[in-house]
Amino acid sequence: MATIAEPSKVLASAATGVVEMIDAQRGDVDRIFGATSIRLDDLGSPVNEISLQQFCRLFTEAARQTGNDNFGLQFGAQFEPRKLGAIGYAAVSSPTLGAALANMEKYFPAHQEQSSFGLIRDGDILWLSYRIFDPRISERRQDAELSIGMFRNVFRRALGPRWSPLEVRFEHTAPDNPAEHESVYGAPVLFGRRTNAIAFKRGDLDTPMPDQDPYLFSVIEPFLKSRCDLHGSPETLATIIRNQIKLNLSTTAPTMAEIGRLFGLSECQFQHEMQAHGLSFQDLLRAARKELCMHYLNDAGMPLTEVALLLGYSELSAFSRAFRNWTGISPQKYRGIRKTNPQPRTTAL
Repeated sequence: MATIAEPSKVLASAATGVVEMIDAQRGDVDRIFGATSIRLDDLGSPVNEISLQQFCRLFTEAARQTGNDNFGLQFGAQFEPRKLGAIGYAAVSSPTLGAALANMEKYFPAHQEQSSFGLIRDGDILWLSYRIFDPRISERRQDAELSIGMFRNVFRRALGPRWSPLEVRFEHTAPDNPAEHESVYGAPVLFGRRTNAIAFKRGDLDTPMPDQDPYLFSVIEPFLKSRCDLHGSPETLATIIRNQIKLNLSTTAPTMAEIGRLFGLSECQFQHEMQAHGLSFQDLLRAARKELCMHYLNDAGMPLTEVALLLGYSELSAFSRAFRNWTGISPQKYRGIRKTNPQPRTTAL
């Protein structure tokens, strides 16, 4: 996989309250921050950018040094949506829960880079999926658990404080004692899955947001647009489309029309938008498959036939041919080269 020159960033607002929680759990704030190379001053403004890798490390270190393995889980459970900063205010000021999630999906790259946030449709059930794609970030468990908790609380702003998802899934392996997860989320929790996600009913999208405020949204949106303008940056648009393709790859590859609908565009409109930015859907599909493929192949326990299916190939031979075109070697030989540091097994969502 190609290296990424610049480190991924996240707005400092995502860490709002972490110092107070470390103190409350008798952790050593200076020691924890020192281990991450994040300065306390970096959190002084919610619009400051900090390294996403160091952000994840911060919560990993907090969990380790406080002796609380569920630090991220508990941090996310109590996190108010507004504390997320601009994207949180955009959500709570939206007219409905569906609009709130659509606005978060549209502007998530303004909040956090090299990550995906989006809805996956499964009949009458929807999945809100979140995942970091930066290959340099391996310490993801605490971030995944705090993020899913934050997003769950956006739902609770509309549906009430007792609302719980139908199911929660995480890409990391199960911790030693996962009982607290089901208690916090009020739902079954599965681990070792393809992505981090919460399931909910499609009908929930029509629920009004109690704090809807069109004026506040009109004030916030220009800031988000300035950081994430889909019509001004081909690189940003390409990244967003690739991430949506990754989220929707299964036993069949998503079509241009299906991905276009996720952006609220017809197939013709979506094709025109890509052409205006010099993008090709087939090129983006190949790139998404290749990026996701490398992630799966690092898991030595996942059969190649399963990798092929998860990438939308009906036969192993078709996947093997595509992989040879990408790399010049077979997937079996690639695995032989990458034997060291195998990753935990993942399965389909």
